[in-house]
Amino acid sequence: MSSNNDIFDPILKSLAPRLWSDDGLKHSIDTKAYDNFHCDDDAEQPEDIFAATEELRTHLNSTPPCSPKENVVFEALCRIVHGSNLIEGAGTSPVCTTGLWRSSLGRQNPEDLSQKHIVYRWLKLEQHRRDWSDDDTTIQKIYREVVQHLRALMFLLDEIVLQDKPFSEELIPEAHKILTYKVDSAADSHNVYGGVYRTTDVCAGLTTFTAPEHVPREMRAFIRALSSEISAAEQVGHIDPYVLAAKYCHKFINIHPFVDGNGRICLLILNILLFKYAGVFCVLGENEQAKDEYLSIAVRGSRSDQTWKESDEEEAASMKPPWGELALLILRQSRKGMQEVLQHEAWLKNPPRCTHNARNAQAGQEVSESSSEQDR
Repeated sequence: MSSNNDIFDPILKSLAPRLWSDDGLKHSIDTKAYDNFHCDDDAEQPEDIFAATEELRTHLNSTPPCSPKENVVFEALCRIVHGSNLIEGAGTSPVCTTGLWRSSLGRQNPEDLSQKHIVYRWLKLEQHRRDWSDDDTTIQKIYREVVQHLRALMFLLDEIVLQDKPFSEELIPEAHKILTYKVDSAADSHNVYGGVYRTTDVCAGLTTFTAPEHVPREMRAFIRALSSEISAAEQVGHIDPYVLAAKYCHKFINIHPFVDGNGRICLLILNILLFKYAGVFCVLGENEQAKDEYLSIAVRGSRSDQTWKESDEEEAASMKPPWGELALLILRQSRKGMQEVLQHEAWLKNPPRCTHNARNAQAGQEVSESSSEQDR
């Protein structure tokens, strides 16, 4: 997998036992929080998907896999970073994203790549293959978008999952600072905006996010609400981790506290909460179709957010929450990720027969057969 010199090896090894783990809070579905309005009439119900997801998680936790769990975690983290970058129009291909970690991440890799570096050549070839810009500035930017994203993810996994620290007003900006290191925005240097709440208005389409003067207050409320919800779950002994992840991903992106990088940070928050309380990861945006699906759900969630906030308590109780559709997507994708692990396990236990070798063996044993018979 990765080199023994990789400083993230200890983190991966510590995360591995938590994969699919049943330790901690029990899981119970918050049925009213899932929104399947935009699904087909014959689509599976959230209750059925939840039950199947939990059954898969229990099975994987109780059945020793052929692949080391560290490898499963490693592949999931690479896919998470690739998908999140694809959603935001950043980064590179899945193969190059994984290759960046395998070749250099975690070691004393350079901040700026030499044009002779193997990673530089990979990225340049990938850009050329796609007929995209492959000048030096672009290659260096792509490199940092991947490397710093992986570093931010590992930072949060270490702090929140392994060290069991709560999300805080200090931790999120620190993760953002890591994510954006040497990745300048369209308007500002990373030194100006990295880890700093924005002071300007921002919008996306018809959605206007929290006014800059209210961002610090909204982020304090975000942290308090998350802490309170987790404390309440600990008191009753159960939680719906998929809804929790969706809710605070949604809340964060609709505050939009930073100038840039909000989409990537919100998906990091999503997966940190999901892994801490469910032992699973959720890959979003793995291809263009998945990217469009996620963005459509995010847009609908943002549009319904204002209506939700303006509703009184009785009205809100009769409505699906604005993160309900995202919760269903997370649930489906979490199940899909575990199904893919099982499929890979089945392949490892019973790999397909190599036709070429079989032909050679047959030819060696049956030399008297004609060449046409050997080619069967």
